Amino acid sequence: MSQPQIIAALREATGEAHKALETDIDLFGRVADPERRRDLVARFHRLHASVEPAVEPWLGDMPGLEFGRRRRAEGIARDLAELGGQPLTATPPTVRSAAEALGRWYVLEGSSLGGRVIHRTLLGQGKDLAGLRFLHPYGADTGDWWRRFVEVLDAADRREPEARPDVLAGGVAGFRYAHEVLCGD
Repeated sequence: MSQPQIIAALREATGEAHKALETDIDLFGRVADPERRRDLVARFHRLHASVEPAVEPWLGDMPGLEFGRRRRAEGIARDLAELGGQPLTATPPTVRSAAEALGRWYVLEGSSLGGRVIHRTLLGQGKDLAGLRFLHPYGADTGDWWRRFVEVLDAADRREPEARPDVLAGGVAGFRYAHEVLCGD
Protein backbone atom coordinates (compact mmCIF):
# COMPACT_ATOMS: atom_id res chain seq x y z
CA MET A 1 0.00 0.00 0.00
CA SER A 2 1.38 3.38 -0.96
CA GLN A 3 1.79 6.19 1.53
CA PRO A 4 -0.90 8.89 1.37
CA GLN A 5 0.25 12.23 -0.03
CA ILE A 6 -0.54 14.01 3.23
CA ILE A 7 1.89 11.78 5.16
CA ALA A 8 4.66 12.43 2.65
CA ALA A 9 3.92 16.16 2.81
CA LEU A 10 3.95 16.14 6.62
CA ARG A 11 7.23 14.24 6.77
CA GLU A 12 8.82 16.72 4.39
CA ALA A 13 7.41 19.80 6.14
CA THR A 14 8.28 18.62 9.65
CA GLY A 15 11.60 16.94 8.87
CA GLU A 16 13.83 19.67 10.24
CA ALA A 17 11.80 20.19 13.43
CA HIS A 18 11.49 16.43 13.96
CA LYS A 19 15.25 15.97 13.56
CA ALA A 20 15.95 18.79 16.04
CA LEU A 21 13.72 17.12 18.62
CA GLU A 22 15.33 13.71 18.13
CA THR A 23 18.81 15.24 18.38
CA ASP A 24 18.19 17.36 21.46
CA ILE A 25 15.99 15.14 23.62
CA ASP A 26 18.72 12.65 24.70
CA LEU A 27 15.95 10.18 25.37
CA PHE A 28 18.08 7.11 26.14
CA GLY A 29 20.36 9.08 28.46
CA ARG A 30 17.41 10.58 30.30
CA VAL A 31 15.64 7.24 30.65
CA ALA A 32 18.75 5.59 32.11
CA ASP A 33 19.00 8.01 35.06
CA PRO A 34 16.12 7.88 37.61
CA GLU A 35 16.01 11.66 38.22
CA ARG A 36 16.21 12.51 34.55
CA ARG A 37 13.61 9.83 33.78
CA ARG A 38 11.17 11.40 36.23
CA ASP A 39 11.74 14.81 34.63
CA LEU A 40 11.29 13.36 31.13
CA VAL A 41 8.01 11.65 32.04
CA ALA A 42 6.79 14.86 33.70
CA ARG A 43 7.58 16.74 30.51
CA PHE A 44 5.76 14.17 28.37
CA HIS A 45 2.79 14.54 30.68
CA ARG A 46 2.96 18.33 30.30
CA LEU A 47 3.03 17.93 26.52
CA HIS A 48 0.01 15.64 26.35
CA ALA A 49 -1.94 17.41 29.11
CA SER A 50 -1.62 20.71 27.26
CA VAL A 51 -2.12 19.57 23.66
CA GLU A 52 -5.01 17.15 24.24
CA PRO A 53 -7.48 19.81 25.49
CA ALA A 54 -6.28 22.25 22.81
CA VAL A 55 -7.15 19.89 19.95
CA GLU A 56 -10.17 18.19 21.51
CA PRO A 57 -12.71 20.81 20.32
CA TRP A 58 -11.58 20.07 16.77
CA LEU A 59 -10.89 16.33 16.98
CA GLY A 60 -13.07 15.05 19.84
CA ASP A 61 -15.95 13.98 17.62
CA MET A 62 -14.06 13.42 14.37
CA PRO A 63 -15.45 10.25 12.75
CA GLY A 64 -13.08 7.29 12.89
CA LEU A 65 -10.49 8.95 15.11
CA GLU A 66 -11.64 7.61 18.50
CA PHE A 67 -10.01 10.62 20.10
CA GLY A 68 -10.97 9.69 23.66
CA ARG A 69 -9.20 6.35 23.37
CA ARG A 70 -6.09 8.02 21.97
CA ARG A 71 -5.64 10.46 24.84
CA ARG A 72 -2.57 9.58 26.89
CA ALA A 73 -2.22 12.27 29.58
CA GLU A 74 -3.94 10.17 32.27
CA GLY A 75 -1.74 7.16 31.57
CA ILE A 76 1.38 9.30 31.63
CA ALA A 77 0.23 10.77 34.97
CA ARG A 78 0.08 7.22 36.35
CA ASP A 79 3.60 6.53 35.03
CA LEU A 80 4.79 9.76 36.63
CA ALA A 81 3.20 8.86 39.98
CA GLU A 82 4.93 5.46 39.83
CA LEU A 83 8.22 7.37 39.58
CA GLY A 84 7.30 9.65 42.50
CA GLY A 85 6.94 12.71 40.27
CA GLN A 86 4.44 15.51 40.14
CA PRO A 87 2.69 16.84 37.02
CA LEU A 88 3.98 20.04 35.48
CA THR A 89 1.54 22.60 34.15
CA ALA A 90 1.62 24.29 30.77
CA THR A 91 -0.54 26.69 28.86
CA PRO A 92 -2.26 24.82 26.03
CA PRO A 93 -1.21 25.98 22.59
CA THR A 94 -3.75 27.88 20.52
CA VAL A 95 -5.29 25.76 17.76
CA ARG A 96 -7.36 27.54 15.13
CA SER A 97 -8.79 24.77 12.95
CA ALA A 98 -9.41 21.06 12.59
CA ALA A 99 -6.66 20.91 9.98
CA GLU A 100 -4.13 22.47 12.34
CA ALA A 101 -5.32 20.13 15.11
CA LEU A 102 -4.73 17.12 12.84
CA GLY A 103 -1.18 18.34 12.16
CA ARG A 104 -0.49 18.71 15.86
CA TRP A 105 -2.04 15.30 16.57
CA TYR A 106 0.22 13.77 13.91
CA VAL A 107 3.14 14.62 16.19
CA LEU A 108 1.62 13.02 19.31
CA GLU A 109 0.23 10.01 17.49
CA GLY A 110 3.48 9.49 15.63
CA SER A 111 5.31 9.38 18.94
CA SER A 112 3.63 6.03 19.61
CA LEU A 113 5.59 4.59 16.68
CA GLY A 114 8.89 5.94 17.99
CA GLY A 115 7.90 4.94 21.51
CA ARG A 116 7.37 1.37 20.37
CA VAL A 117 10.93 1.25 18.99
CA ILE A 118 12.35 2.84 22.15
CA HIS A 119 10.37 0.42 24.35
CA ARG A 120 11.61 -2.57 22.36
CA THR A 121 15.21 -1.32 22.50
CA LEU A 122 15.11 -0.80 26.27
CA LEU A 123 13.47 -4.17 26.77
CA GLY A 124 16.15 -5.83 24.62
CA GLN A 125 18.85 -4.16 26.70
CA GLY A 126 17.27 -5.48 29.89
CA LYS A 127 16.58 -1.95 31.14
CA ASP A 128 14.06 -1.15 33.86
CA LEU A 129 10.83 0.07 32.25
CA ALA A 130 9.23 1.58 35.37
CA GLY A 131 7.19 4.66 34.51
CA LEU A 132 7.53 4.17 30.76
CA ARG A 133 4.27 2.46 29.79
CA PHE A 134 3.30 5.62 27.92
CA LEU A 135 5.99 4.88 25.34
CA HIS A 136 4.02 1.89 24.11
CA PRO A 137 0.37 2.84 24.77
CA TYR A 138 -1.25 0.57 22.19
CA GLY A 139 0.93 -2.48 22.75
CA ALA A 140 0.81 -4.95 19.87
CA ASP A 141 -1.92 -2.83 18.22
CA THR A 142 0.31 0.21 17.61
CA GLY A 143 0.45 -0.34 13.86
CA ASP A 144 -3.34 -0.65 13.63
CA TRP A 145 -3.89 2.54 15.64
CA TRP A 146 -1.41 4.39 13.41
CA ARG A 147 -3.04 3.12 10.21
CA ARG A 148 -6.46 4.21 11.42
CA PHE A 149 -5.11 7.68 12.22
CA VAL A 150 -3.54 7.90 8.76
CA GLU A 151 -6.87 6.90 7.20
CA VAL A 152 -8.66 9.71 9.08
CA LEU A 153 -5.94 12.20 8.14
CA ASP A 154 -5.98 11.11 4.49
CA ALA A 155 -9.79 11.31 4.31
CA ALA A 156 -9.73 14.84 5.74
CA ASP A 157 -7.02 15.83 3.25
CA ARG A 158 -9.03 14.45 0.33
CA ARG A 159 -12.21 16.19 1.55
CA GLU A 160 -10.51 19.55 2.02
CA PRO A 161 -7.24 19.67 0.05
CA GLU A 162 -7.19 23.46 0.46
CA ALA A 163 -6.64 22.93 4.21
CA ARG A 164 -3.36 21.05 3.70
CA PRO A 165 -1.18 24.11 4.47
CA ASP A 166 -2.88 24.29 7.90
CA VAL A 167 -2.22 20.58 8.52
CA LEU A 168 1.45 21.08 7.63
CA ALA A 169 1.71 24.22 9.77
CA GLY A 170 0.12 22.30 12.65
CA GLY A 171 2.68 19.53 12.27
CA VAL A 172 5.60 21.95 12.30
CA ALA A 173 4.13 23.86 15.26
CA GLY A 174 3.51 20.54 17.01
CA PHE A 175 7.15 19.46 16.74
CA ARG A 176 8.39 22.88 17.82
CA TYR A 177 6.07 22.87 20.81
CA ALA A 178 7.15 19.32 21.70
CA HIS A 179 10.78 20.46 21.52
CA GLU A 180 10.06 23.44 23.76
CA VAL A 181 8.25 21.30 26.35
CA LEU A 182 10.50 18.25 26.27
CA CYS A 183 13.90 19.90 25.82
CA GLY A 184 13.48 23.41 27.23
CA ASP A 185 14.33 24.72 30.65
